[in-house]
Amino acid sequence: MRQRSARPAQDGSTATLGWSMAPLGWSMAPLGWSTALLGWAIALLAGGLTLGCGGTPTPNPDDHGGGGGMSGQGGAGDEAPPQPVVKKETAALFAAASQAQGSNASRAIELLEDVAEQAPDLCAAYFNIGLLHERQGKLDDARTWYQKAAEKGCGSGLNNLGVLLDREGRHGEAVGAYTQALNVEPLNGPANLNLALESRKQKQWAEAVKRVRTALKEDSQNVDAYEVLAKVYYDLGRFELAKLVCFTGIKIDEKAFGIHNTLGLVYLKLDDVTRALSSFEQAVAANPTYVPAHMNIGAITFSYRDYESAIRHFDAALKEEPKNATAILSRAVAARGLERFDEAEAGYKKVIEIQDGHVGAHYNLGVLYQEYTQKLDQALSEYELVLRYESRDAALRKDVTQRIQAVRIQIQNLKEMEEMQKNAPPPAPAEAAPPAEGAAPAGGDAPAADQGGEG
Repeated sequence: MRQRSARPAQDGSTATLGWSMAPLGWSMAPLGWSTALLGWAIALLAGGLTLGCGGTPTPNPDDHGGGGGMSGQGGAGDEAPPQPVVKKETAALFAAASQAQGSNASRAIELLEDVAEQAPDLCAAYFNIGLLHERQGKLDDARTWYQKAAEKGCGSGLNNLGVLLDREGRHGEAVGAYTQALNVEPLNGPANLNLALESRKQKQWAEAVKRVRTALKEDSQNVDAYEVLAKVYYDLGRFELAKLVCFTGIKIDEKAFGIHNTLGLVYLKLDDVTRALSSFEQAVAANPTYVPAHMNIGAITFSYRDYESAIRHFDAALKEEPKNATAILSRAVAARGLERFDEAEAGYKKVIEIQDGHVGAHYNLGVLYQEYTQKLDQALSEYELVLRYESRDAALRKDVTQRIQAVRIQIQNLKEMEEMQKNAPPPAPAEAAPPAEGAAPAGGDAPAADQGGEG
């Protein structure tokens, strides 16, 4: 099979090697920046303790000292909702929930429910209960508490409702939830980033940048915002600027694996494969379970024909996502490179089981049967399926059409050879070899040995 060189695809993900891999690299799950636990940081103020609907306090570009988390309050021209004042006893319950949430989520939920009873307007309590339910997989309960948080003025509740809708494939409703979150909290970081990603998807670049900048107004140290911004600049072909944005994000958090991965994609665009590979490896070092970086390392090592290394990274991806069709397909192609043809065939077929009509899997099966295992009838069938399922890629259709013609010629030639061998007259019997010099004539006696006697 003729392999294409590794290079970034036009959509900003790493290129495929031939038809071995689908576009790789962007880490975004379908939108869905969700907020972390809110309000664990408590500050003692005159008049009591206040619990904001924000996370760990971070510098704010507007006041250079205010607090703000993934969904902090306030900002240019936006009045922050009034913070409820709670009693010390209530704050102590909240602090106890904070301590318990890592090891005993159920106990943390009980404590937060007591907090909600004592401070009914404290949206952080409702939101955190929803988030803890989500962590436990109790999505219906999570939705209920997120909705309660939203009713108390917490835009993050609506944002996370949107995230759950996105995971269910209800994208239109999810976008509506993100928009509602901003109606409640105009500077809500996660909601702004989710809408920035939606604008990027629609190629509305100016709107995407505007959303990111709004998220940064809430939290100038929001690493996720820098990642989205870098991707927008990447899409615009402003690779040097994208690189600088990545550097800024990494200065904030050197273990920001998503930004390291994005930086690797930028380096690929700049034809610096060495630095790209290093960036992907740093992403994996920061988060060994991060699938996009493993996929990108696998793609690069595959292009170097280091198939064993490629398989290791595809296996790492499959450990996290066992039904990742791209990883299964890519692993199968690498196995073919190692001449493990049965393993490759099984991988291609598994992809088709997961995703019926997968063009790349059918194509690779055709190549395997045509060029490696000489199963020409099966190759023909796979190529015909490619033409059935792929209608827009003119270059691919042309390639497959030419392959079909070549396979048919091969099949015809084999039939003609078989027919010729079948109809060929039997070979004539071989003629006897002439007797060697001094040999006895056929049927005669051998000459007597010279006895050396006297005459």
